[in-house]
Amino acid sequence: MSFMARPPRAWEIHTNATLSAILATALASLAFVVANLQLRSWVLAGADGEVSGLAATMLDNLDAFDFLAMVLVVAYIGTYLWWRKKTLEIIRRIGAEAGLLRHWSVNAWGMCLILSIVVSLLSGDALEPGNLDALATTLGRDAAVQAIRVLGLAFLLYGVWQLRLTIRRAVADAGVAFRVGDLGSSVSKPVPAQPLPPAARAEPPTGLPPADDAFWDGVRRLAAEAGADLALLETTEGVARRWSLIPTTGDVAALRAAVPAGAVITVYPQPPTEAETEGFTPPEADEYYGFLEDAASGSLWYQSVRPNRIPAFLARTRSARRWALYPAQSPEALTAVVPAVSPASSSDL
Repeated sequence: MSFMARPPRAWEIHTNATLSAILATALASLAFVVANLQLRSWVLAGADGEVSGLAATMLDNLDAFDFLAMVLVVAYIGTYLWWRKKTLEIIRRIGAEAGLLRHWSVNAWGMCLILSIVVSLLSGDALEPGNLDALATTLGRDAAVQAIRVLGLAFLLYGVWQLRLTIRRAVADAGVAFRVGDLGSSVSKPVPAQPLPPAARAEPPTGLPPADDAFWDGVRRLAAEAGADLALLETTEGVARRWSLIPTTGDVAALRAAVPAGAVITVYPQPPTEAETEGFTPPEADEYYGFLEDAASGSLWYQSVRPNRIPAFLARTRSARRWALYPAQSPEALTAVVPAVSPASSSDL
């Protein structure tokens, strides 16, 4: 493959934001644990003297710390739920099972959250003024609640981190590209390609006919017979691939100008389709070349598809305007190599 598919950049940013929110909440909860334990030690010592350390700072700014704690809890739960929603969308796009988003540490976080609520409800009777033993017990229980939450947040932090790695691997294995820069892609109107420096140019493949006037005449005839746009796959350096569309008019002048010398071009006689994928079965092959036309932008996406990833590719066609799946070694395709000098004939102009 000429690329490694990656999840959307926006998803990566949101994942980092989710991890940051969870970590910030865990640190704040840990600070509350320390403060409660300091207050408890002060109470057990007879509540003599002044409170020192973190407990004193929090008591002096109690309203601010309570507000900060509330904001952090809302932020981390909100970002996590939104991240989970976006991750499920990615899983559906690549045709994977929803169970991919399950992880034992996320379940452990949920159990810790429930346990902390149960412990906090065991408040007992109301505190009596001057009852230092009861106050120390309450502070100890509050510290335990916060400690359980810290443990749960640690589980969640680990779970999101591991799930990010899992999703990255799943996207790479599926070969579904979410970023334009991950693979060769083009819009229907080709853009002239910049030639490679002489030292970087690959030797043209041997055994292939040249993409001369006779070849392009055959391409025109195919387009006319099909009565629809045909898919042209351009392969450079042996691995980098991108799609273009040959219009039904057979006008290939722009395409000929855009394809660099040494590139291998393959034209498929079966045009991309708008049909549903239900009941579709491709001919047997070791590898397929997937064609997807974005419904919104018209961009053309190339995807290398192994036989075991055909369901994932077909799942992605639901958001495409047109799609096709061609065997990598198709006997019906027209294949040629662009010669070093390939001037357009007068019929192309």
